[in-house]
Amino acid sequence: MDGADLYTAQFDEVAAGGQRRFTRGLELRDREPDGSIPTEAWFHGEEFRLDVENDDGVSIYVRRL
Repeated sequence: MDGADLYTAQFDEVAAGGQRRFTRGLELRDREPDGSIPTEAWFHGEEFRLDVENDDGVSIYVRRL
């Protein structure tokens, strides 16, 4: 049996102009069947878009306010 192919997703909100950014939460998520990280994700009923993967391997999604 193969193990789950997980990644860590961080969900941030960014204020207009990008001056203020805060983290709403972190979750372990499943990768796509091809092993890629999804470009969109839903967190607490709101859509976030992939922004960047940081140096620690965390995929950061943002929702712009």
